[in-house]
Amino acid sequence: MKISLRPLLFLLIPLLAGCATPESRIKKNQELFDTYSSSVQNAVRKGLVEPGFTEEMAYMALGAPDRKYTRVTATRKISVWSYTDTYTTPQQQRVEGSFRVKDGSGRYRTINDSVWVDVDQFHEYEKKRIEFEDGIVTAIEEAELQTGLLNPLAP
Repeated sequence: MKISLRPLLFLLIPLLAGCATPESRIKKNQELFDTYSSSVQNAVRKGLVEPGFTEEMAYMALGAPDRKYTRVTATRKISVWSYTDTYTTPQQQRVEGSFRVKDGSGRYRTINDSVWVDVDQFHEYEKKRIEFEDGIVTAIEEAELQTGLLNPLAP
């Protein structure tokens, strides 16, 4: 007996996407959001983070980071939130193998040959880093992306 997980997947998608937008995160933290100034509220609604924001403000604007780092120096301890994205590039690869083919007389036979196949290569890159000192945003780094290219990081 074969069990399909597709119906379960359709039920999980709304749950997984529940915190995918600033609006949904604001709704979950409405009371805290209402205490922010109107300029902070506008930035959070647009998914923007500015120096001086707290970790809670940054979370509402951008969501949970993909990675967290801690940088420790002789005088400071910095928390770094990293947000990543992906892009794909197509690549052709040659595959050699045995293939079953029908010859001119209608009989099947096996031949050894090679074929070219298209393979998508997935690449992850860091698009944004937010640095916090004592829970306050002190620096923001963003990747400079080129639009319309297969590799958005290409010069």
